[in-house]
Amino acid sequence: MASAILGYIKNTENLRSIEIKVEEFINISKSLGYEICDVVSQYETKLNSAYLFGKGKVEEIKKKAKMLNCETFLVYNSLSTIQKINLENTLNLKVLDYNDLILEIFDKNAGDKVSKLQIELATLHRLIPYIKKKISKSVFRDRPGPRSLGEYAYHNVLRQLISRRKRIKEEIQYYKELKIKEVEKRKEKGYKVVSLCGFYNAGKTSLFNSLTNLKKAVSDIPFTTLSSKYSLISSYRNSFMLVDTIGFAFDLNPFIIDSFDLTLMDIKNSDLILLVIDASDGLRMLEEKIKANLEILELLQIDKKILQPVLNKVDLVDKADLVEKLNLVNSFFLVKDIPFVSSKDKFNIDYLLDVVNQRLF
Repeated sequence: MASAILGYIKNTENLRSIEIKVEEFINISKSLGYEICDVVSQYETKLNSAYLFGKGKVEEIKKKAKMLNCETFLVYNSLSTIQKINLENTLNLKVLDYNDLILEIFDKNAGDKVSKLQIELATLHRLIPYIKKKISKSVFRDRPGPRSLGEYAYHNVLRQLISRRKRIKEEIQYYKELKIKEVEKRKEKGYKVVSLCGFYNAGKTSLFNSLTNLKKAVSDIPFTTLSSKYSLISSYRNSFMLVDTIGFAFDLNPFIIDSFDLTLMDIKNSDLILLVIDASDGLRMLEEKIKANLEILELLQIDKKILQPVLNKVDLVDKADLVEKLNLVNSFFLVKDIPFVSSKDKFNIDYLLDVVNQRLF
């Protein structure tokens, strides 16, 4: 298990939500095998362009890392390329920000070719400017002349990475065209499409299993589902295609969302989206997750009219708590009914199907 110090910047914009988000960041870190030795924060209204953190805080982190024998510095906030390199050089530690950890856990859970391609594309999006800056600083500091071996190596590495990125984009485009044909075939057959989306660990796959009577793998590990799962539900009044999709997370960078455009096409082409919400979360966490879900769906240009919130895991809350959470969820959505279900106990599944049919047909 790798030991790590975790750090984050708070300011007036994120002061109310940052502690909640860092709590989730710690859970993701632990799921990847990091042992969090200490957590440091700094209140800054103006971020340091060179290090993100102030120089005094960087020195504090360096001393703590040495004292606690830590190998890694995990940063919740997004780091620019130069900030990451400067922190690595000053701290003599492996430095990973939130985006790096999300990609690391994606890579760990990827099982199919399309998911792996999308993850590699997102990784190259991060890696190319990093390698460019990292090598160029060394090359341009040490090279003896304009046509040195260092300059050749610098350009050669970049050419290979850029070429690989181009090939991946072409391959993903091929799969996108296949996906478009699948979508068109479903429409020709008259199938309505219902997608399950929401935060990771909200119980989307468990709900998928309850609705379809299938036994797709579920896990407490974040982002177990990276590729969509499909099932035709035809045992009710009307038939529709149910799709289980990739989980969301706080502050997903647009480059990650763009890289997974192929997977997210299922959500974009849905007739109805079941937004699965974890009822076992505390009120503050629940509120922040709803906001994050809606921000991502807005980035995907999803019409809020096709959203249907579903409160899952109600077996883990009492009646008074459930009423309070239903009221909170209701404040975000303009819908008549908010089904509350337990995918574990198959509680209220028939009622959820009723609501789906009423919305679709």
